[in-house]
Amino acid sequence: MGVKFFDYDNDGRMDLLVTDMHSDMMAEIHPNREKEKVIPESTEMLGGPADNFILGNAFYHNLGAGKFEEISDKIGVEQLWPWGVSVGDVNADGWQDIFVTAGMNFPFRYGINSMLLNNDGEGFLDSEFLLGIEPRKTPYTPWFLVDCTDHSRLGGLGQSVCEGQYQKIMVTVPKASRSSVMFDLDNDGDLDIVTNDFNSEPQILISDLAQVKKIHWLKIVLVGTKSNRNGLGATVRLSANGRTYTQYNDGKSGYLSQSVLPLYFGLGDATKIDRIEVDWPSGRKQVVSKGLRENQTLRITEVAK
Repeated sequence: MGVKFFDYDNDGRMDLLVTDMHSDMMAEIHPNREKEKVIPESTEMLGGPADNFILGNAFYHNLGAGKFEEISDKIGVEQLWPWGVSVGDVNADGWQDIFVTAGMNFPFRYGINSMLLNNDGEGFLDSEFLLGIEPRKTPYTPWFLVDCTDHSRLGGLGQSVCEGQYQKIMVTVPKASRSSVMFDLDNDGDLDIVTNDFNSEPQILISDLAQVKKIHWLKIVLVGTKSNRNGLGATVRLSANGRTYTQYNDGKSGYLSQSVLPLYFGLGDATKIDRIEVDWPSGRKQVVSKGLRENQTLRITEVAK
């Protein structure tokens, strides 16, 4: 349902997260287990042993030299009924975090969205309840009206809804998010989240991080000349305080979401930026080492030669 390349452990190599919903439908999952890998009740439909397949989400850690290892369960990125995935440094500590939209609406129960905070490249920590993203204020909503006065005109689903009822019934269903974007909506230096919900209003999740602590960050806007105008496809490396942070400028911000946004680099405790390297899609390489300071939006235009 969603896909994102990003460097989760700051080793300079792009790792790959793929969210998958439909293997979750192979078993009945209790709410207490929705962050666990699915164990199918039967493997008949798979056409082979379950251990031949990656069920649920997949996280491919880039080992270099064209080799990857799948570590989704090990680092804690499983999610029931996932759709889109957005990636960004929501606590500005220099490590990329993950937001996963989720849910299945009628006739299923409510499924939570996940905010996974990066634990210094060791794994991800479930933080949606800690940060106030869950629970929603109103997790269920009226969705459609069923006329139960004449059972002879009802189909199978209607028969199920109207069992024992002979009146018009408003069916209330769980809300569910489909896609999201992660960006600095209020321009205060921290990242906010906006979701696109199915048959319901969006959620606008505003972070107050910049109001409760001093944070250090840099936004980078790329302007291509030989390359495309937004520098899509460029790789950017920012060096600060002895660390290098790598981001791929793909413009992607979630399932069914595409955005041209500044690249956002959380700097942790660093207050000085040493250099920025840009590998442009044209093949040109560019280094910026002057005029660099924290907490600004930096515009980098592709060099002519």
